[in-house]
Amino acid sequence: MPDDKSVFKVGFGPRTDANSFTQSGVKVAGELLRAGGVECGYFRWEPFDLDELMGFDVLIFIKYIPELDVLKALKRAGKIMLLDYQDTFLYPSVYEENRLRRYAKKLYYLSTERRAAKRFALLDGCLIATPLLGEVVRRAGMRPLELPRQIYNDDNEFHFKEATDATRGVVLYWTGVSLNQPQNNAILPVLRRMKDRFGCRVVYDTNRTGEHDWIEYRTFDNATWPREMLLADIAFRWRDTSNLQHLKDPNKVLSYMAAGLPAVIHPTAAERLVVRDGETGFFANTVDDFERIVTRLVLEPELRRKVGMAAHAEAWGKYSLRSHAACLRGHLMQLMKERG
Repeated sequence: MPDDKSVFKVGFGPRTDANSFTQSGVKVAGELLRAGGVECGYFRWEPFDLDELMGFDVLIFIKYIPELDVLKALKRAGKIMLLDYQDTFLYPSVYEENRLRRYAKKLYYLSTERRAAKRFALLDGCLIATPLLGEVVRRAGMRPLELPRQIYNDDNEFHFKEATDATRGVVLYWTGVSLNQPQNNAILPVLRRMKDRFGCRVVYDTNRTGEHDWIEYRTFDNATWPREMLLADIAFRWRDTSNLQHLKDPNKVLSYMAAGLPAVIHPTAAERLVVRDGETGFFANTVDDFERIVTRLVLEPELRRKVGMAAHAEAWGKYSLRSHAACLRGHLMQLMKERG
């Protein structure tokens, strides 16, 4: 490995069309390059190419890691390997808070979890953007390395929502992959009532058209997403109450805030660390809460304006790509120093 004064090469991947690769791969690599002292590149998968991976000193696997034999070869070669957690799934038992249920899941998924644990044990750490995931990562046998959250929609720092005075035709906005559309099932009757009572437009920015003809489905595009959000008035986020969802990082909610949108969310533990209820967003703990808050926002443009502006200021005042990349660089330098 190069010493701490040498230029070292960091590989990000696998290369995908996902937002996570663009944000935590391409953009972070660009920021590291601007700071100097590193070279950056990207690697592919399906399958991972061992020869290509060997060309890097540090490998940052965004959500997906290679098979065991590839990881072993990289370990023998002295490569530093990190998993960038994002919203990946490790294995069932690590998310279970109840000890008895955790033990039961360990037994039930024994062979699957052992295979996963062998792969995770070869990594030098796991990058997380919320302290709530620290214990989960440790249960999976990895060292948690915390990073400041990163805002994904950079364009919205200076181009953000300016609330209108409309109380009819207000746009209610959600973004996510089609797999997560059912997360909103509990609030679908409310969204339909908003449409019927106030002429609201319900927009899903997603990768696949759903089954409801009264919802407008737009095809998500990284390049246009920040501008698409400016056409919305109120953002919303609903989740189930599973252990995995409870710990998911609030990237999307932070994106809404960064765009200047007031967001109404059924909050996860991680989202409670980012949003100040009633000031930079709203917590809806029940479906009735959700309907009450959304109705108020539809009818009170000044409230939309006030909370949206506060959310925008909070997001850009606390989080940035620069601080995210600087912290990552610090972790990498420390790991290389430890490796000697």
